[in-house]
Amino acid sequence: MGLVGMVAVVAAACGATDPGVSATQSRLSDGDGQLFPTDTTVAGDDPAPVEPTYDIIPGVVDFGADKPAQPYDGFLTAAFGDIQAFWNDAFVESYGATFEPLSGGIYAAYPTRQEAIPGCGTPTGSTYEDVASLGAFYCIEGDFMAYDDDSLLPSLVNDLGKEAVAVVLAHEFGHAVQARAKEWDQPGVLKEQQADCFAGAWSAHVASGGSDLIVFDDADVRSGLVAMINVRDPIEGDGLADPQAHGTGFDRVGAFQDGFEGGVLRCKTFFTEDRISAMVNILFDREDPNAGNLPLIDANPDPDLGPSDIVTLIPASLEFFWTDLAAANGVPFTPPTLQAYSTAGPFPSCAGVDEQQYPRNVLFCAADNVIYWDQDFALELSQDLLTGDMSVGYLFSNAFSDAIQTALR
Repeated sequence: MGLVGMVAVVAAACGATDPGVSATQSRLSDGDGQLFPTDTTVAGDDPAPVEPTYDIIPGVVDFGADKPAQPYDGFLTAAFGDIQAFWNDAFVESYGATFEPLSGGIYAAYPTRQEAIPGCGTPTGSTYEDVASLGAFYCIEGDFMAYDDDSLLPSLVNDLGKEAVAVVLAHEFGHAVQARAKEWDQPGVLKEQQADCFAGAWSAHVASGGSDLIVFDDADVRSGLVAMINVRDPIEGDGLADPQAHGTGFDRVGAFQDGFEGGVLRCKTFFTEDRISAMVNILFDREDPNAGNLPLIDANPDPDLGPSDIVTLIPASLEFFWTDLAAANGVPFTPPTLQAYSTAGPFPSCAGVDEQQYPRNVLFCAADNVIYWDQDFALELSQDLLTGDMSVGYLFSNAFSDAIQTALR
Protein backbone atom coordinates (compact mmCIF):
# COMPACT_ATOMS: atom_id res chain seq x y z
CA MET A 1 0.00 0.00 0.00
CA GLY A 2 1.65 3.21 -1.13
CA LEU A 3 -0.74 5.85 0.08
CA VAL A 4 -2.57 6.77 3.24
CA GLY A 5 -5.04 9.61 3.22
CA MET A 6 -8.28 11.02 4.45
CA VAL A 7 -11.36 11.91 2.47
CA ALA A 8 -13.36 14.77 3.86
CA VAL A 9 -16.39 16.11 2.07
CA VAL A 10 -18.33 18.73 3.96
CA ALA A 11 -22.09 18.10 4.09
CA ALA A 12 -21.89 14.66 2.48
CA ALA A 13 -19.92 11.59 3.45
CA CYS A 14 -18.83 9.67 0.39
CA GLY A 15 -16.28 7.21 -0.89
CA ALA A 16 -13.52 7.93 -3.36
CA THR A 17 -12.16 6.21 -6.43
CA ASP A 18 -8.81 4.54 -6.03
CA PRO A 19 -6.25 6.36 -8.23
CA GLY A 20 -4.23 3.27 -8.97
CA VAL A 21 -3.24 2.39 -5.41
CA SER A 22 -4.90 1.02 -2.33
CA ALA A 23 -5.96 4.03 -0.29
CA THR A 24 -6.93 4.31 3.33
CA GLN A 25 -9.67 6.88 3.68
CA SER A 26 -11.69 8.60 6.36
CA ARG A 27 -14.91 10.45 5.81
CA LEU A 28 -15.99 13.78 7.21
CA SER A 29 -19.40 13.62 8.85
CA ASP A 30 -22.24 16.02 8.34
CA GLY A 31 -22.69 18.81 10.87
CA ASP A 32 -22.53 22.53 11.33
CA GLY A 33 -18.85 22.41 12.13
CA GLN A 34 -18.76 23.66 15.69
CA LEU A 35 -18.51 21.58 18.83
CA PHE A 36 -20.49 24.10 20.84
CA PRO A 37 -21.72 26.38 18.06
CA THR A 38 -22.94 29.17 20.25
CA ASP A 39 -20.29 29.57 22.92
CA THR A 40 -21.10 32.98 24.28
CA THR A 41 -19.06 35.65 25.97
CA VAL A 42 -20.55 36.59 29.30
CA ALA A 43 -20.49 40.28 30.16
CA GLY A 44 -17.35 41.04 32.11
CA ASP A 45 -15.21 38.35 30.45
CA ASP A 46 -11.73 39.37 29.38
CA PRO A 47 -11.50 40.45 25.72
CA ALA A 48 -10.34 37.84 23.25
CA PRO A 49 -6.57 37.82 22.66
CA VAL A 50 -5.25 39.31 19.45
CA GLU A 51 -5.01 36.67 16.72
CA PRO A 52 -1.40 36.13 15.58
CA THR A 53 -0.55 36.77 11.95
CA TYR A 54 1.52 34.33 9.93
CA ASP A 55 3.59 35.19 6.87
CA ILE A 56 4.24 32.52 4.28
CA ILE A 57 7.53 30.71 4.92
CA PRO A 58 9.10 30.12 1.49
CA GLY A 59 9.99 26.60 0.45
CA VAL A 60 7.75 24.73 2.88
CA VAL A 61 4.77 24.08 0.57
CA ASP A 62 4.82 23.96 -3.23
CA PHE A 63 1.94 26.33 -3.93
CA GLY A 64 2.47 26.56 -7.68
CA ALA A 65 2.70 29.86 -9.53
CA ASP A 66 -0.93 30.93 -9.68
CA LYS A 67 -2.57 29.55 -6.54
CA PRO A 68 -5.53 31.58 -5.31
CA ALA A 69 -4.46 33.00 -1.97
CA GLN A 70 -6.06 31.49 1.11
CA PRO A 71 -6.13 33.26 4.48
CA TYR A 72 -4.52 30.24 6.14
CA ASP A 73 -1.53 29.90 3.76
CA GLY A 74 0.96 31.51 6.12
CA PHE A 75 -0.29 29.56 9.12
CA LEU A 76 -0.09 26.32 7.15
CA THR A 77 3.58 26.86 6.26
CA ALA A 78 4.30 27.65 9.90
CA ALA A 79 2.46 24.52 11.03
CA PHE A 80 4.29 22.28 8.57
CA GLY A 81 7.57 23.91 9.56
CA ASP A 82 6.87 23.21 13.21
CA ILE A 83 5.77 19.62 12.58
CA GLN A 84 9.08 19.03 10.79
CA ALA A 85 11.03 20.67 13.63
CA PHE A 86 9.14 18.62 16.20
CA TRP A 87 10.03 15.36 14.46
CA ASN A 88 13.65 16.42 14.02
CA ASP A 89 13.93 16.12 17.80
CA ALA A 90 11.27 13.50 18.60
CA PHE A 91 12.45 10.94 16.04
CA VAL A 92 15.97 10.94 17.42
CA GLU A 93 14.69 10.63 20.98
CA SER A 94 12.12 7.92 20.21
CA TYR A 95 13.62 5.95 17.32
CA GLY A 96 17.33 6.71 17.66
CA ALA A 97 17.77 7.97 14.10
CA THR A 98 17.84 11.24 12.19
CA PHE A 99 14.53 12.31 10.71
CA GLU A 100 14.84 12.89 6.99
CA PRO A 101 12.60 15.60 5.48
CA LEU A 102 10.06 14.58 2.84
CA SER A 103 12.13 14.12 -0.29
CA GLY A 104 9.12 14.63 -2.54
CA GLY A 105 7.76 17.79 -0.90
CA ILE A 106 4.30 19.02 0.05
CA TYR A 107 1.84 20.16 -2.63
CA ALA A 108 -1.25 22.36 -2.65
CA ALA A 109 -3.74 21.08 -5.24
CA TYR A 110 -6.39 23.24 -6.91
CA PRO A 111 -8.22 23.11 -10.26
CA THR A 112 -6.15 25.78 -12.06
CA ARG A 113 -2.75 24.47 -11.01
CA GLN A 114 -0.41 24.05 -13.98
CA GLU A 115 2.64 22.63 -12.23
CA ALA A 116 2.80 18.85 -11.86
CA ILE A 117 2.11 16.99 -8.64
CA PRO A 118 3.76 13.55 -8.45
CA GLY A 119 1.67 10.48 -9.05
CA CYS A 120 1.19 7.95 -6.27
CA GLY A 121 1.61 4.47 -7.66
CA THR A 122 0.83 5.71 -11.17
CA PRO A 123 3.17 6.58 -14.07
CA THR A 124 1.51 9.96 -14.56
CA GLY A 125 1.22 12.87 -12.13
CA SER A 126 -1.69 13.45 -9.79
CA THR A 127 -4.49 15.66 -11.07
CA TYR A 128 -6.48 17.97 -8.84
CA GLU A 129 -9.31 15.42 -8.99
CA ASP A 130 -6.94 12.69 -7.78
CA VAL A 131 -5.95 14.75 -4.76
CA ALA A 132 -9.49 15.97 -4.06
CA SER A 133 -10.78 12.39 -4.06
CA LEU A 134 -8.55 11.72 -1.04
CA GLY A 135 -8.59 15.18 0.53
CA ALA A 136 -5.10 15.04 2.02
CA PHE A 137 -2.60 12.22 1.93
CA TYR A 138 0.95 11.02 2.32
CA CYS A 139 2.37 8.77 -0.42
CA ILE A 140 5.32 6.54 0.39
CA GLU A 141 5.98 6.11 -3.34
CA GLY A 142 7.65 9.45 -3.92
CA ASP A 143 7.67 10.42 -0.24
CA PHE A 144 5.37 13.41 -0.64
CA MET A 145 2.17 14.93 0.72
CA ALA A 146 -0.64 16.70 -1.11
CA TYR A 147 -3.84 18.37 0.01
CA ASP A 148 -6.99 19.77 -1.56
CA ASP A 149 -6.64 23.54 -1.28
CA ASP A 150 -9.83 24.31 -3.19
CA SER A 151 -12.51 22.43 -1.25
CA LEU A 152 -11.29 20.40 1.72
CA LEU A 153 -9.08 22.87 3.54
CA PRO A 154 -11.29 25.94 3.04
CA SER A 155 -14.26 23.92 4.31
CA LEU A 156 -12.39 22.62 7.35
CA VAL A 157 -11.05 26.08 8.19
CA ASN A 158 -14.52 27.55 7.85
CA ASP A 159 -16.08 24.83 10.00
CA LEU A 160 -13.41 24.15 12.61
CA GLY A 161 -10.65 26.71 12.30
CA LYS A 162 -7.16 26.62 10.84
CA GLU A 163 -5.74 24.93 13.94
CA ALA A 164 -7.95 21.89 13.35
CA VAL A 165 -6.53 21.66 9.83
CA ALA A 166 -3.03 21.62 11.28
CA VAL A 167 -3.95 18.68 13.51
CA VAL A 168 -5.37 16.74 10.56
CA LEU A 169 -2.22 17.41 8.54
CA ALA A 170 -0.06 16.42 11.51
CA HIS A 171 -1.89 13.09 11.37
CA GLU A 172 -0.99 12.70 7.69
CA PHE A 173 2.62 13.66 8.41
CA GLY A 174 2.58 10.86 10.97
CA HIS A 175 2.42 8.37 8.12
CA ALA A 176 5.72 9.76 6.83
CA VAL A 177 7.12 9.08 10.30
CA GLN A 178 5.90 5.47 10.06
CA ALA A 179 7.65 5.06 6.72
CA ARG A 180 10.93 6.24 8.27
CA ALA A 181 10.42 3.96 11.26
CA LYS A 182 10.08 0.97 8.87
CA GLU A 183 6.55 0.28 10.11
CA TRP A 184 4.64 0.80 6.88
CA ASP A 185 3.47 -2.81 6.73
CA GLN A 186 1.60 -2.69 10.04
CA PRO A 187 -2.22 -3.16 10.00
CA GLY A 188 -3.98 -0.16 8.50
CA VAL A 189 -6.23 0.65 11.44
CA LEU A 190 -3.24 0.61 13.82
CA LYS A 191 -1.30 2.95 11.54
CA GLU A 192 -4.25 5.33 11.62
CA GLN A 193 -4.44 5.08 15.42
CA GLN A 194 -0.74 5.79 15.74
CA ALA A 195 -0.99 8.74 13.36
CA ASP A 196 -3.77 10.15 15.58
CA CYS A 197 -1.48 9.63 18.56
CA PHE A 198 1.38 11.43 16.78
CA ALA A 199 -0.99 14.34 16.07
CA GLY A 200 -1.84 14.46 19.77
CA ALA A 201 1.83 14.47 20.78
CA TRP A 202 2.56 17.34 18.42
CA SER A 203 -0.51 19.26 19.60
CA ALA A 204 0.66 18.97 23.21
CA HIS A 205 4.06 20.31 22.15
CA VAL A 206 2.39 23.39 20.63
CA ALA A 207 -0.16 23.87 23.42
CA SER A 208 2.59 23.77 26.07
CA GLY A 209 4.45 26.60 24.36
CA GLY A 210 7.10 24.41 22.78
CA SER A 211 6.68 25.83 19.27
CA ASP A 212 8.58 28.85 18.00
CA LEU A 213 6.25 29.18 15.04
CA ILE A 214 2.61 28.76 16.10
CA VAL A 215 0.46 28.85 19.24
CA PHE A 216 -2.50 26.76 20.41
CA ASP A 217 -4.87 27.54 23.26
CA ASP A 218 -7.41 25.17 24.83
CA ALA A 219 -10.01 26.00 22.20
CA ASP A 220 -7.55 25.11 19.44
CA VAL A 221 -6.84 21.74 21.03
CA ARG A 222 -10.57 21.18 21.26
CA SER A 223 -10.89 21.99 17.56
CA GLY A 224 -8.27 19.35 16.87
CA LEU A 225 -10.28 16.84 18.88
CA VAL A 226 -13.39 17.75 16.89
CA ALA A 227 -11.41 17.13 13.72
CA MET A 228 -10.56 13.66 15.02
CA ILE A 229 -14.25 13.03 15.72
CA ASN A 230 -15.27 14.58 12.44
CA VAL A 231 -12.99 12.39 10.36
CA ARG A 232 -14.21 9.05 11.70
CA ASP A 233 -15.49 5.82 10.26
CA PRO A 234 -19.01 6.21 8.87
CA ILE A 235 -21.97 4.33 10.29
CA GLU A 236 -22.45 2.53 6.98
CA GLY A 237 -18.99 0.92 7.10
CA ASP A 238 -17.98 -2.54 8.25
CA GLY A 239 -16.29 -1.46 11.47
CA LEU A 240 -12.74 -2.66 12.09
CA ALA A 241 -13.13 -5.19 9.27
CA ASP A 242 -13.23 -2.31 6.77
CA PRO A 243 -9.81 -2.16 5.06
CA GLN A 244 -10.05 1.63 5.21
CA ALA A 245 -10.99 1.76 8.90
CA HIS A 246 -9.63 4.59 11.00
CA GLY A 247 -11.72 3.82 14.09
CA THR A 248 -14.76 5.42 15.62
CA GLY A 249 -14.74 8.90 17.09
CA PHE A 250 -14.06 7.30 20.49
CA ASP A 251 -11.03 5.44 19.12
CA ARG A 252 -9.62 8.49 17.39
CA VAL A 253 -10.00 10.80 20.37
CA GLY A 254 -8.53 8.10 22.61
CA ALA A 255 -5.46 7.77 20.40
CA PHE A 256 -5.08 11.55 20.18
CA GLN A 257 -5.31 11.77 23.98
CA ASP A 258 -2.71 9.03 24.41
CA GLY A 259 -0.28 11.10 22.37
CA PHE A 260 -1.24 14.37 24.02
CA GLU A 261 -0.60 12.96 27.49
CA GLY A 262 2.12 10.38 26.84
CA GLY A 263 4.03 11.80 23.90
CA VAL A 264 5.70 9.94 21.04
CA LEU A 265 7.01 7.16 23.28
CA ARG A 266 3.43 6.24 24.14
CA CYS A 267 2.51 6.20 20.45
CA LYS A 268 5.44 3.93 19.70
CA THR A 269 3.80 1.11 21.69
CA PHE A 270 0.72 0.91 19.45
CA PHE A 271 2.12 -1.90 17.32
CA THR A 272 3.25 -4.04 20.26
CA GLU A 273 0.20 -3.79 22.52
CA ASP A 274 -3.13 -5.46 21.78
CA ARG A 275 -4.81 -2.21 20.83
CA ILE A 276 -7.35 -3.60 18.37
CA SER A 277 -9.15 -5.61 21.05
CA ALA A 278 -9.78 -2.40 22.99
CA MET A 279 -11.20 -0.49 20.03
CA VAL A 280 -14.91 0.16 19.62
CA ASN A 281 -16.33 -2.17 16.98
CA ILE A 282 -19.99 -1.26 16.79
CA LEU A 283 -21.92 -1.81 13.58
CA PHE A 284 -24.66 0.80 13.72
CA ASP A 285 -28.07 0.28 12.23
CA ARG A 286 -28.13 2.10 8.91
CA GLU A 287 -31.79 2.89 9.43
CA ASP A 288 -31.20 4.50 12.82
CA PRO A 289 -32.52 8.08 12.48
CA ASN A 290 -30.08 9.17 15.21
CA ALA A 291 -27.08 7.77 13.30
CA GLY A 292 -25.84 5.83 16.31
CA ASN A 293 -26.51 8.59 18.83
CA LEU A 294 -28.79 8.40 21.84
CA PRO A 295 -31.82 10.67 21.55
CA LEU A 296 -31.99 13.51 24.03
CA ILE A 297 -35.25 12.13 25.42
CA ASP A 298 -36.52 8.60 24.69
CA ALA A 299 -40.03 9.01 23.28
CA ASN A 300 -40.78 5.29 23.70
CA PRO A 301 -38.98 4.00 26.78
CA ASP A 302 -38.77 0.27 27.36
CA PRO A 303 -41.33 -0.65 30.05
CA ASP A 304 -38.80 -2.91 31.76
CA LEU A 305 -35.45 -1.22 31.12
CA GLY A 306 -36.62 2.38 31.22
CA PRO A 307 -35.53 5.28 28.97
CA SER A 308 -32.50 4.89 26.73
CA ASP A 309 -31.57 8.52 26.22
CA ILE A 310 -29.01 11.18 27.00
CA VAL A 311 -30.74 12.79 29.96
CA THR A 312 -31.13 9.42 31.71
CA LEU A 313 -28.05 7.35 30.93
CA ILE A 314 -25.28 9.94 30.92
CA PRO A 315 -26.16 11.58 34.28
CA ALA A 316 -26.65 8.10 35.77
CA SER A 317 -23.18 7.09 34.58
CA LEU A 318 -21.64 10.28 35.94
CA GLU A 319 -23.41 9.83 39.26
CA PHE A 320 -22.19 6.23 39.56
CA PHE A 321 -18.61 7.19 38.69
CA TRP A 322 -18.28 10.18 40.99
CA THR A 323 -20.20 8.68 43.93
CA ASP A 324 -18.02 5.58 43.87
CA LEU A 325 -14.78 7.55 43.49
CA ALA A 326 -15.71 10.04 46.21
CA ALA A 327 -16.61 7.25 48.62
CA ALA A 328 -13.35 5.42 47.92
CA ASN A 329 -11.45 8.57 48.86
CA GLY A 330 -13.52 9.48 51.89
CA VAL A 331 -15.08 12.56 50.29
CA PRO A 332 -18.70 13.31 51.28
CA PHE A 333 -20.60 13.78 48.03
CA THR A 334 -24.30 14.17 47.33
CA PRO A 335 -24.92 13.85 43.57
CA PRO A 336 -26.61 16.91 42.07
CA THR A 337 -30.07 16.71 40.58
CA LEU A 338 -30.85 18.01 37.10
CA GLN A 339 -33.40 20.63 36.12
CA ALA A 340 -34.16 21.78 32.57
CA TYR A 341 -35.21 25.19 31.33
CA SER A 342 -35.80 26.80 27.92
CA THR A 343 -33.46 29.12 26.08
CA ALA A 344 -36.07 31.88 26.22
CA GLY A 345 -36.69 31.39 29.94
CA PRO A 346 -37.98 31.65 32.52
CA PHE A 347 -34.61 30.95 34.10
CA PRO A 348 -33.76 29.35 37.42
CA SER A 349 -32.46 31.40 40.30
CA CYS A 350 -29.03 30.60 41.68
CA ALA A 351 -26.92 32.75 43.96
CA GLY A 352 -23.93 34.13 42.07
CA VAL A 353 -25.20 33.26 38.58
CA ASP A 354 -26.08 36.13 36.27
CA GLU A 355 -29.18 35.66 34.14
CA GLN A 356 -27.09 36.17 30.98
CA GLN A 357 -25.28 32.92 31.71
CA TYR A 358 -28.34 30.69 31.36
CA PRO A 359 -29.17 30.74 27.62
CA ARG A 360 -27.44 27.93 25.70
CA ASN A 361 -25.58 26.61 28.69
CA VAL A 362 -25.32 23.84 31.27
CA LEU A 363 -24.18 24.94 34.72
CA PHE A 364 -23.91 23.71 38.27
CA CYS A 365 -25.47 25.73 41.06
CA ALA A 366 -23.55 25.08 44.26
CA ALA A 367 -26.15 26.88 46.36
CA ASP A 368 -28.82 24.23 45.77
CA ASN A 369 -26.74 21.34 44.32
CA VAL A 370 -28.61 21.36 41.01
CA ILE A 371 -27.34 21.14 37.43
CA TYR A 372 -29.47 23.50 35.34
CA TRP A 373 -29.47 22.77 31.62
CA ASP A 374 -30.91 24.51 28.58
CA GLN A 375 -33.06 21.83 26.95
CA ASP A 376 -33.37 23.67 23.61
CA PHE A 377 -29.60 24.02 23.34
CA ALA A 378 -29.08 20.37 24.33
CA LEU A 379 -31.56 19.23 21.70
CA GLU A 380 -29.78 21.26 19.03
CA LEU A 381 -26.41 19.74 19.94
CA SER A 382 -27.76 16.20 20.15
CA GLN A 383 -29.26 16.40 16.67
CA ASP A 384 -26.13 17.79 15.03
CA LEU A 385 -24.36 14.84 13.40
CA LEU A 386 -20.99 16.45 14.04
CA THR A 387 -21.46 16.90 17.77
CA GLY A 388 -23.97 14.17 18.69
CA ASP A 389 -24.92 12.77 22.06
CA MET A 390 -21.56 13.08 23.76
CA SER A 391 -21.50 16.84 23.21
CA VAL A 392 -24.36 17.07 25.71
CA GLY A 393 -22.56 14.46 27.79
CA TYR A 394 -19.47 16.68 27.82
CA LEU A 395 -21.48 19.56 29.23
CA PHE A 396 -23.12 17.37 31.86
CA SER A 397 -19.68 16.01 32.74
CA ASN A 398 -18.30 19.53 33.18
CA ALA A 399 -21.16 20.38 35.51
CA PHE A 400 -20.58 17.20 37.54
CA SER A 401 -16.90 18.15 37.75
CA ASP A 402 -17.92 21.49 39.25
CA ALA A 403 -20.04 19.58 41.75
CA ILE A 404 -17.17 17.34 42.82
CA GLN A 405 -14.83 20.34 43.10
CA THR A 406 -17.38 21.94 45.42
CA ALA A 407 -17.40 18.76 47.52
CA LEU A 408 -13.61 18.85 47.77
CA ARG A 409 -13.50 22.35 49.19
